[in-house]
Amino acid sequence: MTKQLIFQLGTNNWQRGGEFAPGSGILHEAHHAAYNRMPGIVGYSVYPSTTQASEDPQVRIFELDHDVPICESISPVSSYRFHSMSDEEFDAYVDRLTNFVRSAMADAEAAEGVDVSVAIAHHCFLNPLVLTRLNAEREAAGRPRFEILCFVHGTALKMFAHEKAGVDPEYPMRFLTLMEEEGVFRGKEKVDWCAAISNEQLGTFRDVYGDFPRGRMILSPNGYDAKVFAPDSAAIEQRAALLESLELADSPCESAPTRIDGDVSKVVVFCGKFADWKRLDALLEAASRYERDAAEGGAIATLVIGSGPEEAIAHYHRLAYEELGLGHTYFLGPQPHAEIARLNALADVGVYPSENEPFGLVLIEAMGCGTPVIGAKSGGPCDFVTDEVGALVPEQRDRHAFVEALTATIRTALAEDWKSTKGPSAAEYAANRFSIDRQCQALVDTLRGRTKS
Repeated sequence: MTKQLIFQLGTNNWQRGGEFAPGSGILHEAHHAAYNRMPGIVGYSVYPSTTQASEDPQVRIFELDHDVPICESISPVSSYRFHSMSDEEFDAYVDRLTNFVRSAMADAEAAEGVDVSVAIAHHCFLNPLVLTRLNAEREAAGRPRFEILCFVHGTALKMFAHEKAGVDPEYPMRFLTLMEEEGVFRGKEKVDWCAAISNEQLGTFRDVYGDFPRGRMILSPNGYDAKVFAPDSAAIEQRAALLESLELADSPCESAPTRIDGDVSKVVVFCGKFADWKRLDALLEAASRYERDAAEGGAIATLVIGSGPEEAIAHYHRLAYEELGLGHTYFLGPQPHAEIARLNALADVGVYPSENEPFGLVLIEAMGCGTPVIGAKSGGPCDFVTDEVGALVPEQRDRHAFVEALTATIRTALAEDWKSTKGPSAAEYAANRFSIDRQCQALVDTLRGRTKS
């Protein structure tokens, strides 16, 4: 069997060395490991970080002296947007990244004795731009080009959507113009394939880049690490002790609790970055209603995993404790995967009310732990959340009506003990449909089995 060399270029850091990562960084790391488990395939990767180092010859760190640049919204590690760069700063960043990737590819090819056959660009902005430029260099030198698969993620698409809308002065038409001038996604001459984790993301990509051939777009439902996110009966049995041992995040509010009350009958869990579209505020308002349901039967605890910029942290803490007066809602800050899995396993339901969630890996991870999920009926969760594993709350223009519907669904999940009735189905469904190895094998099979059209 001929060895195949796959090279991945990531936009975000991996979750290592105490540095937390956004979803695309977590996916990149998991895919890197999955490709290297496949017979006949060797994978190399490059990703940026301000703090990490690597002794693994198959992983190169693009070192930064500033936060990892992002396209839109926020991430667990940065609020430094590409749009905040001057033209000179952006050009210098692109040049340095291009030189770094060129060197890393050359080292990988020398080490393995074969050329890169497929290069995977995470996000549909800077990375495919860099890879298409490197391919142009190869062709000019008479070398065979590598195929480019662009794994489309939501934040770059949101940035381009902001630019196209032309209503937000923080997102002037700038980078979409650059991509169109270079023709990165015009036809199939530069980027060969595009993959996305949901039909909604593929649709959004088509809205931005209508010239890209639809037959070369791949739906690739996200995978999760089934070795980490799995049912944990011990976590359920020891729930009271585990909850009391949790360390809470620092809060700017004097009324914030300092520990979790041991008298807990039900647990609701949320995991995500503190961005408006994640609608943590809707969950907090729902908590102000369902917390009152447990006056005699033990508290309903809400665990909030995640973080964001300081102003967002202060906003949600003030909303929870000063405006809503919540008594059993606890902010835990960002957590490593093993701890998130344990908290998912002990919870009765996972609630993720995001609007137009690009995919919803956090829902899949909760399901993998045997916990039913509640999401919003928009975006990626529409592809996989069924009545057997949870429920989706219909989107509504009236925010108050959405909160009321969310509250009613959470109350139903707890009253009907979905943990027992839907949890086992959720774990089985996730394991059978959404493992990382299954996702990566399907991508490889697709690339090997299709011909260019």
